[in-house]
Amino acid sequence: MDQRASWRWVAGMAVLIAGVSARPARAVVIDRVNAGSANTTAPADDPGWNNVGAIGIGAGVYLGYGWVLTANHIGSGNGINLGGVTYTMAPGSGHQLTNAGAAGKTATTDLYMFQLQGALPNLPAIRITSIAPANGDTVTMIGRGSVQEANRTFWNVNDSSTPWVWTETTAALATDAGYKTTGGGTMRWGTNAIDYTDWFSVGADVFGLGTTFDPGVSNNEAQVVVGDSGGAVFVKQAGAWSLAGIIIAQGMFPQQPGGTSTAVFFGTSYFADLSYYRPQIMALAVPEPAAMTQLLAASGIGVGVWWFRRRRAG
Repeated sequence: MDQRASWRWVAGMAVLIAGVSARPARAVVIDRVNAGSANTTAPADDPGWNNVGAIGIGAGVYLGYGWVLTANHIGSGNGINLGGVTYTMAPGSGHQLTNAGAAGKTATTDLYMFQLQGALPNLPAIRITSIAPANGDTVTMIGRGSVQEANRTFWNVNDSSTPWVWTETTAALATDAGYKTTGGGTMRWGTNAIDYTDWFSVGADVFGLGTTFDPGVSNNEAQVVVGDSGGAVFVKQAGAWSLAGIIIAQGMFPQQPGGTSTAVFFGTSYFADLSYYRPQIMALAVPEPAAMTQLLAASGIGVGVWWFRRRRAG
């Protein structure tokens, strides 16, 4: 059955906005027993692992040419840590993106860019997709945060009561399952298929993409949880990787145990669709030809709410 729920940011600090609490974000959870250190290094077909770094307890993506893109609710944190090196934000360079005058939407959106000062990361520039991934397309998400528990957790959920009642139980009695997470912080990648393209709102309106955390699809099937905000979503198009999204929010079930620190099957992950915001990103992050030549010579950079569909039977 379809249900309405509230949005939860997978954010960097506890806040209250529009009556919905947003909790600290952690890491991508994958559907793998004893996941341990699985997927905590770059995949063999690397979409841009080293360009994703830490901003506070959230994440951000180094686009190249000295610019970083993250979620606005994460902000700059005065810089980004990439590969253990902290790069400092240039004062006054922060820029919140807009919804390009879309009718009935907030003027600004939940995306934020800032420029770095001083020595820049020796990393390739990231391609921003101009064509959104279609429903059914596979994406690779990279988030940063805590380690999932070794085994699935099972719940018997009474969703006919108000509020819902979740009782932790054995697999034989369970109506729902998923993973809890523990402390710590690391990056992990996982995959999923796009099944949602539309506007959503987490205080600010965002034109976005969504995925659903389905059991048994693969060992890499991923769901965002608390701490992943600002992380990257990549898509491979015509044989080349592009940045397609920025992690924004997690879809939550009513009274979900552990809130955004758990990943329950058939929960949802939501991302800003960068094909929509690409003109603004490119206007900021790609310098004029003369400035680009100077920048490359100096740095060595290569050019380059809760809405969910509850699909449990019963």
